[in-house]
Amino acid sequence: MLIAIGILIGLLIGLTGLGSGSLLTPLLILFAGLAPAAAVGTSLTFALLTKAWGGLNFVRRGLVKMDIIRDLSIGSLPGVLLGAFVIRYLELRKPDIMNVLLLRAIGAALIVVSLLMLLRLLPERMRPAAVDHRPELSDGWRSLLIILVGFVTGLSVTVTSIGSGAALIPAMVLFYRLDSGVLVGTNVAMGAILAAIASISHIGLGNVNWPSVALLLCGSIPGVWLGSQFHGKIHRAIPEGAIALALLAMGVRIIIN
Repeated sequence: MLIAIGILIGLLIGLTGLGSGSLLTPLLILFAGLAPAAAVGTSLTFALLTKAWGGLNFVRRGLVKMDIIRDLSIGSLPGVLLGAFVIRYLELRKPDIMNVLLLRAIGAALIVVSLLMLLRLLPERMRPAAVDHRPELSDGWRSLLIILVGFVTGLSVTVTSIGSGAALIPAMVLFYRLDSGVLVGTNVAMGAILAAIASISHIGLGNVNWPSVALLLCGSIPGVWLGSQFHGKIHRAIPEGAIALALLAMGVRIIIN
């Protein structure tokens, strides 16, 4: 089962760059039987190992905007630290409610992310104006807003493992004019940084199922290669729409359980 999940996640990463956190965590909970805390820690560790090499390659190719990475990092570090405090406090003081709270947080994050993705996929005439409108901001205000985005994303990623791709890409589209290569490269590099920092608390608490990480990687490596072969040949609305609907369904299922 875990190898099959790894193949699916790798395929979607190869096609869209999404899926390592938002889709993997609920799949590990719903189909692999992992507890929420273990699913988050395992997903973050998997994301770190899959994104680190890709992020380094994007940096070498000059496809990472370091000023955006800087501003996101300034905001994400306190967000990650707050998330780590919440996780550690619940693990040590209230272990009976930890997985319940994480489960609800994951479900809520999935619903929000899926709705954001669906909005971006609507035809232009049906999309809310805010989805495409780029506000005219000074450099100072833009940096402040992206720092706030980094804080919220850091908190979300640490607690739920969700948000590094699905939340950062819309924010960068909204505040910056980037070509697709730089957008993906900056997102992958920032995702690797977030996963590296956020996974520390989970590794320290023993929330990583290492055999599961190994099996997921066995599936994801050929999956990423296969997905990359179809990249650009399939309209992005097809795989991204499928991901969004799957996230919405799993988020609702997790919330109502």
